[in-house]
Amino acid sequence: MSTSIFKRVNSGWLTTAFATTTAVFVGVQSLLLAVLQGPWVTFHPHGSLLWIIPVIIIIATSLVASAGLLYGAVRIYRRVCAAEAKAADEIYHDLLSSRETQRLHRARMHEVTSTLAGVRSASELLRSCETLDPERRVAMLTMMGSELRRLERLVRAQRGGADTLPVDVGVIDVDAVIHNLALAHEAGGAKIDRTPSNALAIGSSDAAAQIINILLDNAAKHGAGAVGVEVRHEAGVSGQMVVIEVSDDGAGVAPAVRDRMFDWGVRGPDSAGQGIGLNEARTVAERMGGSLRLADTERTTFVVTLPSAVIQEKKEGAPDDAVAA
Repeated sequence: MSTSIFKRVNSGWLTTAFATTTAVFVGVQSLLLAVLQGPWVTFHPHGSLLWIIPVIIIIATSLVASAGLLYGAVRIYRRVCAAEAKAADEIYHDLLSSRETQRLHRARMHEVTSTLAGVRSASELLRSCETLDPERRVAMLTMMGSELRRLERLVRAQRGGADTLPVDVGVIDVDAVIHNLALAHEAGGAKIDRTPSNALAIGSSDAAAQIINILLDNAAKHGAGAVGVEVRHEAGVSGQMVVIEVSDDGAGVAPAVRDRMFDWGVRGPDSAGQGIGLNEARTVAERMGGSLRLADTERTTFVVTLPSAVIQEKKEGAPDDAVAA
């Protein structure tokens, strides 16, 4: 890298300066020596003085030439150091960008794999279960279509090279999102207990689906018994929030990783996962203006908060009324 940087800072300048200074210095010395060797200096009554003056000039010329070369070398050194620092900074930022791109790609592939697993389970259930009632069959087909469209949008974003997953602001029908995901996981053998809430949130339905899908997937893989999903409205610091709790009766989070469980790549000692899902779920939730945390409860409970599409309107002499935003 040093060779290329020397070229960038025009290292030829130092060579030219050195050659020019040397030529001038040698020329001045040669001229003075020629003068000193002349007969008029030798037989001059003040010949000794005439010798001293040229010697002083030669010494001064040498010092000036050395100082010039030293100054040029220092300038070149500083420019090289600055160029090296700039190149190192560019490489560092390129590595960071590459790392973030790789992380985003892995997060998307994690969601793609999970979504495809749900669609595949539903497809196999529809093909093999002849006793499935018509209403359930229609619900499964509707879910498959919805999930495949979400998958298409996810893949399109990946092909487009977007730095982050899109979070389009809109009204999220939380019950509809949970309903589709519950059907997908139930097709794979999980049991999901949920109650309609009529909750509406603000943000991207795809992003909300990604968060809830990760939590349902974790509960189904690492939990035990039925997975509970509860939704409610709750007052937050910045306004009304939709609170979604996903819980199970599993062994819980290992104490060794509890404080770092939302960090990238962190997973429990008995987990076969990649340590991607929870980190991505929290990142997406926070980008939507919400949060994700582990509740301190007997059951393993993850709590998601999203901005609510319902506001509290206070009327004088009347109780608080919830109205759609």
